[in-house]
Order: sequence, then structure tokens, then C-alpha cells
Amino acid sequence: MKSAKIILSALAGVAVGVQIGLLIAPEKGTDTRKKLTKKGEEYLKDINGQIDGLLKGMNEKMDKMNKNIATVAEETKARGKELLAEAKEKTK
Repeated sequence: MKSAKIILSALAGVAVGVQIGLLIAPEKGTDTRKKLTKKGEEYLKDINGQIDGLLKGMNEKMDKMNKNIATVAEETKARGKELLAEAKEKTK
């Protein structure tokens, strides 16, 4: 959730920055557009990096959770077999 807020904040910042840049640009329109395009690409690259990091973190957590689930399943299965063996032993 924190990463999503960061991404949305970054997008809002880019939008505001572009608007301010267009309003107060002291240079020719073509130069301003080139600078804005370059900055926009930098922001986009940064946002993509943040998204990639977020996805990588989510994947790592999912892998860890899946391993934990598999471990619990194996332990439960083993314990079930033990209890079944105990029950059979007591019924003899």
C-alpha cells in the first residue's frame, strides 16, 4: 500500500510539474517541450523502477508464503499419520 501511495504521489508531482513548467517557461516552446519530454521520461523510468521493485517484493513474499504453506501441510500430514498410528496402536 505504501508503494502505491508513492507511485500516485509521483504521478501527481509529474502532472503538476509539467503544468508549472509550461506556465513559467522562459524559453522557446520547442526547447521547453524537449526538456519536459526528457524529464517526463526520467520520471517514467523512476516510476517503472518503483513498480518493478514493488512487484519483486510481492513475488518474494508470495514465494515465502507458498513455502510456509507447503511446510505446514507436510507437518500436518506427518502429524496426522502419527495420530493415526497411535489410534491404531491403542485399539489393539
